[in-house]
Amino acid sequence: MTDRPRIAGRAGRHPPSLTLELKRIAAELAARGRPVWDFGLGETKGDLAPHIRDAGSRAFLDEHTQYGNPAGLLELRQAALRWLDLGEYGTDDVVITGGAKQGLFNVFLALCSPGDTVLVDSAPWVSYLPMIDAAGARAQVVQPAAGARNHLKTSAADLGREFDAHPGARLFLINSPVNPTGQVYTAAELEALLAVCVERRAFFVLDRLYWRLVFDGAEFPPPRVDAETKPWLIQVDGLSKNFRRTGGIRIGWTIAPTDLTHAMVNLQSHYTSGPPIPTQLAALAGISKPYDPELRNDLERKRNLLRDATCRIPQLSVWPTAGAFYSFWDVRSCFGKETPNGTPINSSSDLARYLLDSAGVVTAPGSAFCQEGYLRISFATPDDHITNGARAVGEALAALR
Repeated sequence: MTDRPRIAGRAGRHPPSLTLELKRIAAELAARGRPVWDFGLGETKGDLAPHIRDAGSRAFLDEHTQYGNPAGLLELRQAALRWLDLGEYGTDDVVITGGAKQGLFNVFLALCSPGDTVLVDSAPWVSYLPMIDAAGARAQVVQPAAGARNHLKTSAADLGREFDAHPGARLFLINSPVNPTGQVYTAAELEALLAVCVERRAFFVLDRLYWRLVFDGAEFPPPRVDAETKPWLIQVDGLSKNFRRTGGIRIGWTIAPTDLTHAMVNLQSHYTSGPPIPTQLAALAGISKPYDPELRNDLERKRNLLRDATCRIPQLSVWPTAGAFYSFWDVRSCFGKETPNGTPINSSSDLARYLLDSAGVVTAPGSAFCQEGYLRISFATPDDHITNGARAVGEALAALR
């Protein structure tokens, strides 16, 4: 007899991915016939581009279904460098992965020994911390100094302070455009953070998955790539966010120093053997054509629609969205109130549950992103969900006592 747990601790410390769980909840409510206004999962809607669809179909018809290079198809690695305009790198610096998630997990596995510290931006996406933990490392969220004017953006001073507190930290992970806040780091802000990492001889990991979705005529500011930064710079990207209906294709890529890339390929060769060839060919078709800004333009219109629909709800303080497809709502004014049936609202999870149960509105609580007091709203959803959902939110919040 033994008291040893049946399941390893790393598997039991974390709940399932909140964003994927929200999709399940929305589908379940809709199946019951309830009206659902879905602001939960960050997933692009609409029709898959015919050239992406046809490339995947043709791959199966042509029986491109055997094992491939664990690093990914050579032509897709070449295309990824062109897509990101990274002529400073070669194909030996690129790994094609089963989505950007696997790319990030490869980074953690290849760089971190048990007990190493990983610094993450102040509102980390829901899967960062579980992946870091599964790799045996410890995540430390970098919190902005009190009174910071850039909402939850990490400054160079904030990052330097955390490196002082954790001098052996292996890397700093930042997401821009940011999921969940919708903020975009400027070129100057990225440069300052990158400079701190180079000085500390720590890796700077930039998750740029939404980089084509920057609004108001702005463009994504790429990080500086030169002899000083290349040994410490890692960029992670993928197919899922910048095109319609491509989240389930599960193809991503990392561009990193050659020694790290080789280590990640070695790991990947053992635990996935490399991504499926048909989906790689679908991704190749997607990023090989000139980018169509139609999705970005439509999401900017939806952002404006949501902003106009929520600006008069007094209980909300809605942050400006510069990129991606998320609106971040400060809902702390709702805390301490009660629902019409007397249930107290003391957290973002309480409020998200109330909006779901009373109004059929699916939102993501800020606590899932290490920021209590907020709700994340995905506006990559039909227009009627935006207008009717915002109306339902306003009515539900007005009913709080």
